[in-house]
Amino acid sequence: MNTVARELGVDAAEVREMEARLAAQDPTFEASADDDDRDAPVAPVYYLEDKSSDLAVNVEEENWESHANRQLAYAMASLDERSQHIIRSRWLDDNKATLQDLADMYGVSAERIRQLEKNALKKLKLAVGDDL
Repeated sequence: MNTVARELGVDAAEVREMEARLAAQDPTFEASADDDDRDAPVAPVYYLEDKSSDLAVNVEEENWESHANRQLAYAMASLDERSQHIIRSRWLDDNKATLQDLADMYGVSAERIRQLEKNALKKLKLAVGDDL
């Protein structure tokens, strides 16, 4: 301590006092372990950590969603135009079309649209593979 005091140009007693201050806990900042008083104010230490959000998980989810969107776009591009339209209309659009709506549009039966949809979904699954 004398060396530190000499380097700083202060008394050794001042160095000891500062060391004690730095080693001490702030009772108003930290919460006590045996504090069961529900009316007591919440210690500030509880405000520092945001446990509702995990940055690593958020980044991982964004990366996965981006990857999934790219895979879906690639898979959709492998379909013919009619199949793409059926899948978009039945699954991806906000206002989803019924089989009958699409049957009327293409001049075929609703059963035929269901078959086309089933085949397109099968092709999408193969094109996407096990990545999703």
